[in-house]
Amino acid sequence: MKKSSYLKRKDLFSAAAFLLPGIIFTVWLRYYPILQSFYMSLFTYDPVNPPGKFVGLQNYQNIFQSGFYWGAWKNTFIFLLLHIGLIFFIPLVQAIFLNELTKGKKFFSTVYLTTALIPISINVIIWKWIWHPDYGLANQVLKFFGAEPQMWLSDPSLTKFAIIFPGIIGGGVGVLLYLAAIQGVSYDIYEASEIDGCTGWQKIAHITLPNIKFIIIIQLILATISTMQILDLPYQYTSGGPSGAATSMGIYIYDMVNKDLSYGKSTAAACVLFIVIGILTIVQMKLDQSEVE
Repeated sequence: MKKSSYLKRKDLFSAAAFLLPGIIFTVWLRYYPILQSFYMSLFTYDPVNPPGKFVGLQNYQNIFQSGFYWGAWKNTFIFLLLHIGLIFFIPLVQAIFLNELTKGKKFFSTVYLTTALIPISINVIIWKWIWHPDYGLANQVLKFFGAEPQMWLSDPSLTKFAIIFPGIIGGGVGVLLYLAAIQGVSYDIYEASEIDGCTGWQKIAHITLPNIKFIIIIQLILATISTMQILDLPYQYTSGGPSGAATSMGIYIYDMVNKDLSYGKSTAAACVLFIVIGILTIVQMKLDQSEVE
């Protein structure tokens, strides 16, 4: 008994020794900055003589009274809806078709993954040429079909669509994640479904998708988090324009720090964004658990 308890304590100590560095760095590099941001949001933060004047929740009241702030929220949620509606399911469809291939599966997997290696800035430059109102490919296609050319990135009603649409190409690591999940479904289940007369699209709808629902939910949560924080794409395309039509919360916070030097208000906006993303994530996870139950 003494030897057994000694071995248990030794295993516990070994596990703690491996976990402790990760826990320390996670708290230090992730959770401490969150708490520090909330602390900064309670001041008119002065980086020269920190923390500056204490104002309590005044920074939150100021941003809530700003029309630009709520406009940024509107743009962010439109980006989210466009992302989920247009491009979220593209990698899943690509993975389903890729799984059906009998030859060339490794080749096409490599092709899909290669798109993730292209820097975002290069992709933006190419698509800005495509959306160019004078010589861009998009307007040439419209002219071919007899439609009127558009000012894609200069039209407030089209700019968000033009920024999100390039993602419809799909590819990336998401395809491989879905493919790995699909290939992890037991072949015995497919055989049993074929005996019951389930074939073609029925197998996808009743066997494949229900068995990989967990990874779909995880990808949905990650897509929601990344889109709610979107900054690089709209900033590189239009710097948030025209007339603030592509100003996301990420750009709003970035501009408040770098242009207005309002550190207190920017951290207040960041804290609210953190809370909203947390709520959306919890809701998505709860919905998944309710479906399981």
